[in-house]
Amino acid sequence: MKRPLAVRVGVIALALALPVHARAAQAPAHPAPTALALERLENRYALLLAQHRPDLAERYGATPYSVKFVPIDEATAGAHVLELRQLLTEAEPLPAGSRADSLRDRLRREIADSGPGGALHRDALVWLDVIDAAARAPFSVGTGNGCDRTRRGALQLRTLPEALRGATVLMRGAAAPDPAAFEARLARLEQLFRTDLPARTEPCKEGRRRAEFVEADSLAAASLAQFRHWLSSGE
Repeated sequence: MKRPLAVRVGVIALALALPVHARAAQAPAHPAPTALALERLENRYALLLAQHRPDLAERYGATPYSVKFVPIDEATAGAHVLELRQLLTEAEPLPAGSRADSLRDRLRREIADSGPGGALHRDALVWLDVIDAAARAPFSVGTGNGCDRTRRGALQLRTLPEALRGATVLMRGAAAPDPAAFEARLARLEQLFRTDLPARTEPCKEGRRRAEFVEADSLAAASLAQFRHWLSSGE
């Protein structure tokens, strides 16, 4: 049965008379458009980092992605900078705040690193940081049964020799790194390849997976000596 008109009007008036916070509590909560836009930009940037700069992804505490490492080289550096600039363009209008300001600052720094004259074009130690993080990344995601991580670790390691070769092309004409710092970083990476990573594959009992990993790991370790040679010879 329909309510009398006077009753219906009274109900509406009572609802309008409720305090604003009370009416807001009754309505379903939805993230503000600005918060959604920021979250989307952060997710897109995190994926870019996982693909191209695992060292920065680790530094910023970005959510790990099970994606293949795609090293930046002479052919892709320009496109990578354009992607970063597009993200920065979309981030610029966001209101000031700790998250938005941090995202903009990180994008500007990486654009500077990736562009001509930036760290990727002149600093071998940065590249060793990239390689270090890329080698370890597969062991931080996925199941803990060992063989899945071992397989992904082997696939990742196979990309590292070519990444270092591409780095030498990007750094063509750059000043040689500090010898002591460079050798210390190479020694730590050799330790990672020779000892630390093989130990992480021990839970895997599949001989084929272990053999694939050992082969890829050995090639990655050997590429460090080749990287030293490329830099010293100026090839």
